[in-house]
Amino acid sequence: MESKENKKVKYILIGHIEIRFGDPISSINMNSNFCIIGTMFGKLILYNLNKREALMLIESSEEEILNINFSSNNSINSNDFYCCVGDKYILKYSIKPNILNKNYPIISLTSKINNYSDEFLHVKDCDNAIVYCVKEILFIISIDQIKKKPMVLNTTDSSYIIKNIETMDIIERGYIKTTNYVVPFDFDGKYFILLQFFTINERMLFSINVFTLKTWKYLLRKEFGVLNYCKFINDNKLFIVRNYNKCEIRIMDDNFTVVNSFQHIGDNVIGVDFFYKITKNIVNTNIKRSSNMLDLNKKKDINSETETKKFGYNTNNNNLNSEDNLNTSFNDNKIIIHKSENIIANANINIILLDIDGNINCYNEKGIRILFNINKIPEIDESIRQKGLFSLNYPYMIKYYHPYLAISTDNGCYIFQLNI
Repeated sequence: MESKENKKVKYILIGHIEIRFGDPISSINMNSNFCIIGTMFGKLILYNLNKREALMLIESSEEEILNINFSSNNSINSNDFYCCVGDKYILKYSIKPNILNKNYPIISLTSKINNYSDEFLHVKDCDNAIVYCVKEILFIISIDQIKKKPMVLNTTDSSYIIKNIETMDIIERGYIKTTNYVVPFDFDGKYFILLQFFTINERMLFSINVFTLKTWKYLLRKEFGVLNYCKFINDNKLFIVRNYNKCEIRIMDDNFTVVNSFQHIGDNVIGVDFFYKITKNIVNTNIKRSSNMLDLNKKKDINSETETKKFGYNTNNNNLNSEDNLNTSFNDNKIIIHKSENIIANANINIILLDIDGNINCYNEKGIRILFNINKIPEIDESIRQKGLFSLNYPYMIKYYHPYLAISTDNGCYIFQLNI
C-alpha cells in the first residue's frame, strides 16, 4: 500500500490487537520482535511481530497496566520486560528462544515485585500515586491533589521513592514541594516534569532532578495558551505541543527559548513519539591504520537498515539504545554518537504525531510531512472507521520502533510496517 499524501512513504497494516470496548489502552511498547500493550482494566497482551499473532498474558488485574519496558540487560537469546500494575506491584516477564519452534518463544512470568510493605500503605497512597518506570528505574510520587470543588490551591510536601527494580535497592527517597493541583508530563529516568497550578490562570512548568533536587521553573502566562504535551528530548530540551497543534522544541533556560517550531498538519494532536535516526558516519582520520583495523573508508557510506537496527532508533525514553562502546553528545536537534575511537555517527530527531482526524505525520530536519491517515486504510472495516477511531476521548498513544508503528484507538491497537 502506498500513501496518496506522500509517494515515498509505504505502509502495510500487519496486525490488530483487539480489546474490549470501553477498556482503553494505557501502555504500549515494542522492540523488533514484539509489541506489548496494557489496558486500563488490567489486560496484558503480547503480539508476536514475526508470527503476527497475539497472546493474552493477563486477562485482568487489580489495576491498570502502566509503563511496559524492555530490560536494558536483554541479549539475542533473552528478552525481559517489566510492567507496572498501577502503583501496587511490578511484573517481570522473560521471553526466550524455543529450540523446538523458533516462531513460538518461551514466555514466563519470572517475578512479582511489590511496591508497598503492606496493603494499608498501598490503599493510603493509591489515589495519589503517579508512577513512571524507565528501564530498571522506578519512580513513584504521591501527590495529594484537589478532588472536590471549590478548589483551594496550596502547596504540599509530596513524598517520592526511586527504586532499581532489578536489584530491589532503594536509590533515593524524599519529598518534593508541589502545589495540590498538578499535571504530570514526563520522567526520563532522572528528570521529572509537571505543570503546577497556583491559581486557575497562573501555572508554572516545573522540572526537578530527582537525585540532586536541582530544579528548573518557568511561569506560563495566560497568553501561552493550553499545554497539551511536554516530553524530554535530552537533559535540557523539551518537545511541547500547545494550543492543540502548535509544536515546539524549547531549551530549559531562563527564557524557555524556542529552537524549532512548526504547525502540525491537521487538527488536535492526541499522540506523540520520537526517535533518532542515524544519517551518516564520519571517520576520524587522525587515527593510524593497522593491519587488523576495519576498512574505515567503507564505513563512511554506512547508512543502512543494519546500522539502524543495531542502534535501535528508540528506547522507552525515545533515545537511541545505549551500548558499552557508545557515548553520546548533543548538538541542536542531533545526537552525535561516538561508536568507537574511529567512527562518529550523527542522528537526527524524528517526531511522529497523531491527530484526532487520524493523520500520522513525521517531523524532522527536512520539515513535516503526512505519512498516512489511519481513517483511510481500506483493511479496517468501513463501519468501524465511520464510527470514528478516536471518538471516546481516551489518552491515545503511538509507539515507533523501526520499522513498526503501533497506534492505540477505540478499536484496539493497529500495527503498521512502514518506511520513514
